[in-house]
Amino acid sequence: MTVSNVINGRTDKVSAATAERIREIMDRTGYVPNGPATALATKRSNIVALVHAASGERPQPSPHDSIFLDEVERGMTKAGRYLMIRSADDVAVTAKELRSWRVDGAIILGAFTSEADEVQSKLGLPLVFVDNYSTSSRISRVGLDDFHGGLIAGRELISTGHRRLALVAPGVDRPGVIHQRFLGFMAAVSEAGLDREAVTLLDSAPFFDAALALGQELAASPQRPTGIFATADIIAIGLLKGLVESGVAVPEQASIIGFDDLPEARYVSPALSTVRQDIPAKAKAAVAALLALIETQERGAEVRLSVEMARRGSVAPPPKA
Repeated sequence: MTVSNVINGRTDKVSAATAERIREIMDRTGYVPNGPATALATKRSNIVALVHAASGERPQPSPHDSIFLDEVERGMTKAGRYLMIRSADDVAVTAKELRSWRVDGAIILGAFTSEADEVQSKLGLPLVFVDNYSTSSRISRVGLDDFHGGLIAGRELISTGHRRLALVAPGVDRPGVIHQRFLGFMAAVSEAGLDREAVTLLDSAPFFDAALALGQELAASPQRPTGIFATADIIAIGLLKGLVESGVAVPEQASIIGFDDLPEARYVSPALSTVRQDIPAKAKAAVAALLALIETQERGAEVRLSVEMARRGSVAPPPKA
């Protein structure tokens, strides 16, 4: 029983000298604990999951999600946890599957608000939802001040002189990060005394190719907006390339602001002005929140990280009429 206590981390039941002697013997003999047996004894598997909510249209994670996943993996490895990564169309179904693996908890990235409530209500697992706007007191959340991000993007374009504006996003009506960025942008429009009609809402899937095609379409429009806010850098970069390749000068004829500050934002020409979020910090906050939740089981914590403008070369005053 003494050896079992040391193997399973119950060192409070063993003297320090005895525990150290047992560890030395384990090291010398190359003993490796049996994972499943340890999980049964401790009721912990040391496995945590990261569920990435993605549509079938995008089997691979976005650049934002790739940065996030890498940072979560580093954080969990440092904490001595094993990370299981799943990409899923249906977060609720996948979350149920995780129970069969006896995971200690999960980070859910990209689930819609309604899914968060459903998943948390049906499962007894510690869950942390990232970039989610559920109002349930049972949901633990980590995210950004997305409203402020939209607000400062709108202010940046308006203060530069733009009055024909566009917001490009994969839909703005569903509650979540895109809706909050839209609300912030429209607040800047209202704050400036502009009519809602000053803003054209353009739909684009969050993929480079879709935004590239939209940029090419905009280039041919005689009433093209001069100030454009894209709710993700990958959309903004596609728009920029589509406009420039079609003969529209950025920023002289069209200004563009993105959201994320991906590494790629600095490499396009002109370099992209964007709303900067600290993706690694968001991932670290999610890791810390889940580890704390596993220990305390106290749900409902919320972390909101700030955002700021990263001014580069894609914004300038609009062309004179």
